[in-house]
Amino acid sequence: MSSDYDRIRTGIEFMTAYVSGNELLTAYVAERRREDPMAAEALMDGAAALCALLLRKIARETGKTEHELLQELARGTHRHEQQSGD
Repeated sequence: MSSDYDRIRTGIEFMTAYVSGNELLTAYVAERRREDPMAAEALMDGAAALCALLLRKIARETGKTEHELLQELARGTHRHEQQSGD
């Protein structure tokens, strides 16, 4: 099992590739799969670890619970999808 640091670092690498565009993301994932056939599991774990860290950080900064923040994200995503569908 990787340390939290390693998990979060993997999440940061994955999300950096994600925000850099599909081409870089595809290349990054392909490279990781060549190195390790179980890379998808490691990338999902890293992304989850990074999300959890960010959620805890935002909760501390806003005084809201993690659950409240997740509900706000869900509502905001739902509204955005509704507006995009119109």
